[in-house]
Amino acid sequence: MRRRRSDELPQFANEAEIPSFRLRRRHVYYLVGFLFVCWILYPSRNATPAPGTGDTIKVNWSNYAYSVYATDRGELCHAVMVLEALARFGSKADRVLFYPDHWDTKVDSSQDRDSQLLSLARDTYNAKLYPVKLLEVAGRSEINSMVDGWKWDESVTKFLAFGLEYYDRVIALESEITLLDSLDELFLLPHTPVAMPRAYWTDSKPWPLSTTLMVIEPSLDELEKFKKRMLEGGDPMLVEMHRFDMEIINERFEESALVLPHRPYALRTAEFRRHDHSDYLGGANETWDAEKVYKEGKIVQFSDRPLSSPMVMWSEESLRDMQPDCGGSHEGTCAERRIWKGLYDDFRKRRRDVCKLLSLPAPDWNKIKEEFRPATAMKPAIDASLNETAAAPSASDGPLLGN
Repeated sequence: MRRRRSDELPQFANEAEIPSFRLRRRHVYYLVGFLFVCWILYPSRNATPAPGTGDTIKVNWSNYAYSVYATDRGELCHAVMVLEALARFGSKADRVLFYPDHWDTKVDSSQDRDSQLLSLARDTYNAKLYPVKLLEVAGRSEINSMVDGWKWDESVTKFLAFGLEYYDRVIALESEITLLDSLDELFLLPHTPVAMPRAYWTDSKPWPLSTTLMVIEPSLDELEKFKKRMLEGGDPMLVEMHRFDMEIINERFEESALVLPHRPYALRTAEFRRHDHSDYLGGANETWDAEKVYKEGKIVQFSDRPLSSPMVMWSEESLRDMQPDCGGSHEGTCAERRIWKGLYDDFRKRRRDVCKLLSLPAPDWNKIKEEFRPATAMKPAIDASLNETAAAPSASDGPLLGN
């Protein structure tokens, strides 16, 4: 019988020399499991970037809200304009509108603008409507021995935002502003009861907090403290100027608030009229660039006393007296003048397009100038009460009044 060659015989190997298939398969399972866990934990590409980092986090935007308020028809229109801007910039947070409880959303006629605007805010800009009893503070000054003069300020209604405790954080805004971008990043600030910019245009140091923009963690206890303080009344000058809200917010939070940079969160139209911009820029070393400042801004507050409101169609004379002077040149134009005029024109245009309301006719400019000059002389007394020079432009501002 022929003997088989060695290569024809069954091959038997030492098990210790054979790599284990089971071991390799187990490693594959480990690798697949690890990759699956990584896939589950990896942030969604739709997540919101964490502020100041390249990371992303998931945000439940229903925990946050913007709040605006209205005490009259003019303010209602301006509040709706803010809501329109938030929608246009794609803000993800809720929107809340406080308004007098004697208004309603039933449109009785084509002239019922209040109801129409409330419905517009609710149906088009997804605002949650809150009819409320307006907050107010009174200031009393003796006119003569027979008559007392009472002044009332309802701008303190903005503090109702402190009562929205079902939100983790609320951004309370004034209505007579122009938003240049979304403010959603402010909802993700570190934990703090209040975050606000300072009124950098004032003479006193430290600069007082400005109520144009308040990032708050709602608290009914804080709201009750504010209401109690309002019952005590206020300085009649501050009440008449609608500045009492700044006084009580500074009494409570001046030393403890998280301070937001006024650049870009507290730009004013008056800044484009000033000659010295070191306070806004943060120092004298940086060169003023009006276009750059405007582009980086997030919010612009209209503040050009004695111009009372951007909804007024001011006369050519008043604009000529108040516009940026372009370094002393009354002819031609410059970036400051273009931006300043553009902000007013844009406000009136949006008021017409959003609210279907025309600009108001301008009052007598010569009379305003005569009334404003004595008011300017009262500036030191006003500063002593509030440390706030918004009652009159400072000496570093541009032209105040024409001759």
